[in-house]
Formats: sequence, C-alpha cells, structure tokens
Amino acid sequence: MTETDCKHKLTKRQIQANETREKIYNTAFKLITDRGFENVTVDEICSESGVAKGSFYHYFNSKDDIIVETYKIVDRKFSDEAEHFPPHMTSFDKILTTVCFQAEYAQMKGVDFVRQIYKNQLEAGTDFFISEDRPYFKILKKSIEEGITKGEIREGFSSIELTRWVLSFSRGITYDWCLHGGNYDIGEVMERVFKIVMKNFENS
Repeated sequence: MTETDCKHKLTKRQIQANETREKIYNTAFKLITDRGFENVTVDEICSESGVAKGSFYHYFNSKDDIIVETYKIVDRKFSDEAEHFPPHMTSFDKILTTVCFQAEYAQMKGVDFVRQIYKNQLEAGTDFFISEDRPYFKILKKSIEEGITKGEIREGFSSIELTRWVLSFSRGITYDWCLHGGNYDIGEVMERVFKIVMKNFENS
C-alpha cells in the first residue's frame, strides 16, 4: 500500500492532525538546528509554526519529545526500506545497509541537529533511544539472526550481543563525526569501517 493510498483512508480531520504535527516538528527542527536545543522555547516553536500552545502539548509532552520524534521518523523510514530487502540479500549486506542508512540520515539532518540529539540524550535521557523494542533494533537483530541461521555468521555470538555491538560501533562513528564538526563523509566512513568489522564475524 502506497503512502497515497494510506492518505485516502484517513479522514480529513486525521490528515489535518498529521499536517499540524508535522508542521510543529519541522518548525522545531529548524529552530533547534539554528539556535541549539536549550535556546529554543515551546512558545517560540508555537509562534513560528502558527499553532496554539495547547496544540503543541496535544502532540508532544515536552520539547524533549521533538528529539524522540526524530528517532521515530528514522525507524519508520527504515522499516519501509527494510520491507523491500531483496530475498537474495546476505545478512552482512542487510547489516551494512542498516548502519549506512543511519549515517545517511545523520548527514541529511546535519551535524548541528545530530549534536543536539546526543547532547539531549546525555543530559535528559530518553529510553526510546536505546530501547531494544525499537523497530530499528528489531530489524537489525532479525538480520543478524538470519545470518546465524544460514551459517553466514560464525558461531559463538548471540544475536542480541551482536546487535548491541553493531549499534555501539555505529553510534561511536556518529559521535566522532559530530566531534569533527561533520567534516568527513559519515556514510563513506561507516561503510568502510563496518566492512572491516564484519569480517571478524564472517563464517569462513
């Protein structure tokens, strides 16, 4: 079912609600990127997006939820992409596609906003960021499980253990990219590093 088909099944009120939520998020994203998370207020987000403060709190519990929304958007976009993995795709290719998707998304959002994500995570903390119930985590874990079942990944490691390691590596590279002000191609580095890392788990 296409996005257009889904929209046709929504009521006019639901479509308006989705558009309002998206407007609030996009406005907040721009303000936070331009000024920094701590320098933007909910009042400013409402004023810039042209919505009442009550509308903001109808869709988001707090300004921190704007950051959480970013993770959810990543998960939704990647879930859609993962549904179209070709049947012949190896587990290693799926893992590589997963982490490179994360890198490409960071590049698209920009280093300033990704910095805010990490800063907010360290200061305020959000369980969703590291939740093992996230679609992103589950998709990665499923790819690893397939690799173990097919014998592509050598024995001695559990799928949960490997999933956590892969995410630790990818977060580390993303954090390093932020530390360097985004002055290198994070997608290229992510791909090169993981091609080397994954050789250690290949069933030779």
